[in-house]
Amino acid sequence: MGKKAKKVGKKALYLTGREYLPMAFTLSFWGLAALAVGHADAARLLAATVLMRAVYMFNQMNTVTAIRRRWHQAKPVRRQAIRKGALVQGAVFLSMAVQLALLSLLLVQIDQRLVAMMLPLVSAGLPARLYRTVDLRAHHRLFRLYTTGAMLAVAGVVWLKGGGPLGYAIAFGLREYLGSLIIFLFHREVPAAQRGSDDPVTFAELARNTVVGTRRMITYRLTKNLLAVFGPFGNFAARTGRGLKYHSRLEPYMPHKRGGFALFAAVTAAVAVVLAMRSGKPLAMVAGAGAMQLSALALNVLLWWRYLPVRDDPNLLVEDDDDD
Repeated sequence: MGKKAKKVGKKALYLTGREYLPMAFTLSFWGLAALAVGHADAARLLAATVLMRAVYMFNQMNTVTAIRRRWHQAKPVRRQAIRKGALVQGAVFLSMAVQLALLSLLLVQIDQRLVAMMLPLVSAGLPARLYRTVDLRAHHRLFRLYTTGAMLAVAGVVWLKGGGPLGYAIAFGLREYLGSLIIFLFHREVPAAQRGSDDPVTFAELARNTVVGTRRMITYRLTKNLLAVFGPFGNFAARTGRGLKYHSRLEPYMPHKRGGFALFAAVTAAVAVVLAMRSGKPLAMVAGAGAMQLSALALNVLLWWRYLPVRDDPNLLVEDDDDD
C-alpha cells in the first residue's frame, strides 16, 4: 500500500471515529426520542439543547490554548495557567447559570413550559464541559464518540422504562459526565508537548484566543446551516469539513468589520425573537434557537472585539462539541 493510500486510510479512520460515528449515534438518539415522545416534543427537546448551546456560545472563553502552551513548563507556570483558567471558567459558569434561569422564565411567559423544564436538564452537563477547558487530561480526540454513545445508551434505558420527554433531556445532560468518566478511566494521558510559553496567562491572551476561535466557529455554523437543505448528506459534508478543518481555512475571508458583525447579530436575534414569539410551533422554536446560536457567536466576537489580533494564531485550539 502506497503512502498516499495509507494517508487517506488514516484520515477516513479519524473522521469515522471523530465525526461519522458520533453523527450516527446522535441521529439514532433523536430518532429514538421522536418515536418515544412524538416529533413535536422531540423538536422541543432539540430547541432546548440549541438554546443551551447559544448561551454557552455567548459566554464561552478559550482557556485550553493558553493552558496547553504551559502544560509542560515549570510547575509554577502551569499552576498559574490552570488557576487563571479555572477562575475565568468559574465566572463563565455563574454568568450562564443566571442567563439560563432568565431564559427559562421567558420561555414560561411565552407558553413554552416544556422547553423551559427541559432547559436546565440539558444544561446539567455544562460544568463537565467547562472542566475540560481547564484539565487537558480530560481531552481526547474520540470525546464526541464517547459522549454520543453514552447519551444513546442512557436513552435506551429511558425507552425501556417508558420515560417521557424529560427522561431524554436527562440523557442529554448526562452525556458530558459519562464521556468524561470514560476518558478518566481509559484515556487519561498527558497532552503532547507543543510550542510553550513561560509568560503568565493574562486575561488579554484568553480574550484574544476566544475572539479568534469564535470567529472561526461562525464559519462552520454558517456552512452547516447552508448545507442543511441537503438533509443527512449536508450534515455529513459539514462534519467532514470540520474534521478536516476546512472551515478554519475560510475564516480569514470572513468580514473583519465590527459593523458587519453587529448587523449580523441584530438580524439573527430578530429572526429568533420573531420565530419564538409569533409562531411558537416546535419546528419554529428549533429554527429560532438556531438563529439565536448565530447571534450569540457574533455577540461573543463583538464582546472581545478590541482583543482581535491583526493575524490569527495557527496553533489556536478551537473546541466545538456540536452534535445536534
